Amino acid sequence: MKLDNPWRIYTSKDKMAAYIEIEKEALSEEDIALFHQLIESQLHEHGIVYGIKENKLTSIDLNVIEPILIAEGMKPINGANGRLEILANLDTSINREDHWDYREVMRIPNVTRGQMLAKLISPKPGVDGMDVTGRVIKAKDGKPKIIRAGKNVVWKEDVHSFYAASDGQISISNQQIQVLPVFKVNESISMKTGNLDFIGNIEIQGDVPPGFEIKAEGDIRIKGMVEGAKILAGGSVYIMEGIAGKNIGSIQSGNDIILGYCNHSHIQAGNDLYVEKSILHSDCTVIGHVFCKQGNIIGGTVSAGKTMEAKDIGNRLGITTEIAFGINKKEYEKEKQLMQRKKTLEEEIKKIKKVGNRLSNASMKNDPKLRVSILRQRNLLKQTEEEMQIIDQSLHIIQATIGSENRASLIVRNFIHPNVIISFGKYKRIIKSAHHFVKIQVSKNEIEIIPLFE
Repeated sequence: MKLDNPWRIYTSKDKMAAYIEIEKEALSEEDIALFHQLIESQLHEHGIVYGIKENKLTSIDLNVIEPILIAEGMKPINGANGRLEILANLDTSINREDHWDYREVMRIPNVTRGQMLAKLISPKPGVDGMDVTGRVIKAKDGKPKIIRAGKNVVWKEDVHSFYAASDGQISISNQQIQVLPVFKVNESISMKTGNLDFIGNIEIQGDVPPGFEIKAEGDIRIKGMVEGAKILAGGSVYIMEGIAGKNIGSIQSGNDIILGYCNHSHIQAGNDLYVEKSILHSDCTVIGHVFCKQGNIIGGTVSAGKTMEAKDIGNRLGITTEIAFGINKKEYEKEKQLMQRKKTLEEEIKKIKKVGNRLSNASMKNDPKLRVSILRQRNLLKQTEEEMQIIDQSLHIIQATIGSENRASLIVRNFIHPNVIISFGKYKRIIKSAHHFVKIQVSKNEIEIIPLFE
């Protein structure tokens, strides 16, 4: 905009800046004198009232030809949007150091019940701006993050946080955060999936090949077969086809194990074992019952804490098959070791107490060396008695899981063949001839074979 004076004042299109442009050639001595008197009032005449650079008004170089910035507005600052701050560890990478198993290809992001999963950060309001004419430019406030608590997740308003209501795998989408108690694999285990270690349940739609390890604190369900792999579950294990262990495959569960078949495998069940077909040349230790009603138990060793039921045991070739009742073999060996240690500790306690009595009755009780000896004796006695208490607790737990041979029994729905070794605790009997449809149990301190008639 041209003025009567040899300079002009103008603003940018968005009114966020004001400039002065001086026509140098047209300046006279009088113009220069008027400039400092008129410039500020002329700014106001043009409606420029905000962001005026006072220092530049008094020190403008009148020899500068280029436009000079003399006022600048403040741009609005939009508020930050709300966001979700993830507190759970979602990293799926694993540590590949010296002892890395190449089958460990990923980590499942597990969370535990009560764990804080994420915190919702509130949006921030915007800061309004202003142009050089004093017009307010509204800023946009931040938008809140919209996300809800999904399955097995609790929202706590007072701390604006999400918590896990159960153990499982955390899953976060744009709309919800949830904890999935089941980790699903919709194919066979391979190097794509690697070994699995999950805090909840695991479902596998295919097979588990040799060398892999599947571990879950809950249940494990496998639609296919297991071949020379290791299966560990805090709950139950369900394998639709069965396990061909090749003498290296194993299943360990805190509860039941349910299989189609079991071949050359190692089995440990915290409760019952159900096998639809046969148990062949396997080592099975079961706290509760063993059910193999439709198949055979041939070779290996099968021990149960309570009862066992099978169609056939052994075969016509006389393959050695061992059946044990009322006893967990590994726990029994551990019990014997603990009993031996307990006996040793009892002897040590007697000796330590004798030494203590002699020290207490000794003369010169004020002797510093004597006092040190008494303290050492008391400390040793305390440590030995504490170890004895730990052993007693361990024995109580073991004896509760070993079972009772007097309440155990074996039911054979078809034939039990020769060379089957049956043990009920300390009682043992080798089957010399085939028996058909019988119940075997301990009666009057001996193993008896009772015919069953339905």
